[in-house]
Amino acid sequence: MQVQAPKGQYRVIGLDHVNTLDSPTGPLRKDFESFEEARDLADRMSEEYVWIYVYDDAGAILYEAGSCREQVEQVKMLDQQPPEDSEGEPRRKPR
Repeated sequence: MQVQAPKGQYRVIGLDHVNTLDSPTGPLRKDFESFEEARDLADRMSEEYVWIYVYDDAGAILYEAGSCREQVEQVKMLDQQPPEDSEGEPRRKPR
């Protein structure tokens, strides 16, 4: 799949957890004149596609969205250590 956008444009590509490359409709693929328009579409489609990327005309990823990215962010937040109380002990102690 060609990820490079036409010169001076931005390409949005959305992929699902199923093999959208082989499906009759294929993956989401749309080109835009401005980065803001491309980013807005990526954000709007984040519930429908697992991975969404915005590429520039050199083929570099400028922005990532999608339900997979949101799940990764949630896992990172859960992995943070709980705040400590004033004595330096964790709030919850293992049983």
